[in-house]
Amino acid sequence: MRTVALIAILSSTLFPIAASGARFPNAVEKTVVVTGDAATLVAGLLGLSSAGARSATLQLGRNDAWAVYLLKHDTKHEITNGDGPPRYNAAKFSPAGGAALSIGKYWLDLATQLPDSKPGYYSFGSPFLSETLSGNDAWSKLVRRLRDEPGWNRGATPRFERCLTSPERTEICIRVYGAKDYPNNVERNGYYVTITVHPSR
Repeated sequence: MRTVALIAILSSTLFPIAASGARFPNAVEKTVVVTGDAATLVAGLLGLSSAGARSATLQLGRNDAWAVYLLKHDTKHEITNGDGPPRYNAAKFSPAGGAALSIGKYWLDLATQLPDSKPGYYSFGSPFLSETLSGNDAWSKLVRRLRDEPGWNRGATPRFERCLTSPERTEICIRVYGAKDYPNNVERNGYYVTITVHPSR
């Protein structure tokens, strides 16, 4: 599944429905749990393991955070400029009693995006990550780790893609895309990461 619609609006101010008919997906509060080998492998990509860290904090990108604000409207004064409060998801790994990885609590419901509606799919993405990946945040560590994986392809779109399915038939995919940012009208190259899930019904 592609998330081109998410990337195309990274530098724009979000409104629920654009004049072109494109629509950014609605945010929902939801925790997704993946088990088995899929949980262990994705946890490993996130730097989590039974012998090390068991949790990671993943900041949502600007557009995703704005979608969460449109869901919650939880500030003292209404915000209208597309800059909602920072939002974070927690990834928690539990190896005991069978591996389980939970991620929540904010996801974008891709059934509500236009065009290319994807019923049953949920996703969220990272902020823009500088090509230097010098940050100590979980997203930067993830991409540094993925650049050493066999599936990394510098010239491809996406740069990296890995999808795994858990025993309960929940699919989880991590994708890394090349991205550009323009602070003070100066172009910067970097990355954008998405995590997408398709829970079993």
